[in-house]
Amino acid sequence: MFSTCIRAGSRYSLLTRPAYLYARSNTPVISRSSVAGAAGVQRSFHISTALLKKGGNRKQGTTKEDAPAVEEEDDFGGGKKGKKKSFSVADLTPASQSKVAPEAKSEIDKTSKKMTSTVEWYRKEMSLLTNRALGRVTPAILDSVRVQLPDLDVPLKLSEVATVGVKEGTVLVVTAFDEHNLKAIEKGIYHAEIPHCVPQRADGRTIRIPMPKPTLEDRASYVKTASKQCEETKVKIRSANTAGLKSLTKMGYEKRSSELVEMQSLSDTNVGEVEKIFQKIKKDLGA
Repeated sequence: MFSTCIRAGSRYSLLTRPAYLYARSNTPVISRSSVAGAAGVQRSFHISTALLKKGGNRKQGTTKEDAPAVEEEDDFGGGKKGKKKSFSVADLTPASQSKVAPEAKSEIDKTSKKMTSTVEWYRKEMSLLTNRALGRVTPAILDSVRVQLPDLDVPLKLSEVATVGVKEGTVLVVTAFDEHNLKAIEKGIYHAEIPHCVPQRADGRTIRIPMPKPTLEDRASYVKTASKQCEETKVKIRSANTAGLKSLTKMGYEKRSSELVEMQSLSDTNVGEVEKIFQKIKKDLGA
């Protein structure tokens, strides 16, 4: 064993090689000393016999990370500070996986519902748009129609005042429950501004709406509409995210806290979902 003696004040200290190099030795105690300046302060590190025996059973190839835990003695207080704890990056928990504080959970859930409802609205609108672009005629084409009756302050859905059916695969047939509401229904269909949707009265209670097959120009127009609504939907999601982040910041949460990270993650996920829907529209329409 190579060792060096260094004088520190009036004390001598025996410096040896690091403890882990002797993990396979039968030596009962190994000490490693360090000298702290002219004051002659000495701090010693000792390995317990039990730990040393444990290390002695290891096979060759023992690394520094495999060395036994070291107990530290301080000459200032004379007592043991306790076992040195091992540390690993794996022990760290990412902010995205940390538990969210209960007081922030309600705000995150509220914002999540807003974002989810916005995505579902866009999904439904794009489903209707795809049907129209591909020439599929369904009653859902008239879902956006609202009928304002003279004696009501709130407009009604078309399904509340009439039935909608499909005839011959290309014609929508609207039949009013009350013939007195036919004019209001016709007006509501015009106000909905549905492309190529021109109502024609068949009789006192029925309106026919022939739906022509879309052309290539019509498909390109539908894709343009889908793109515009895609960007508008993303703006709505980001606005909800901004409002949620402000609320959490007012609660005292910092920029990199798990609460703010989760809120931002919700926004990114929903914006990505909207983009997926739009890309599928483009693929289906051959754009």
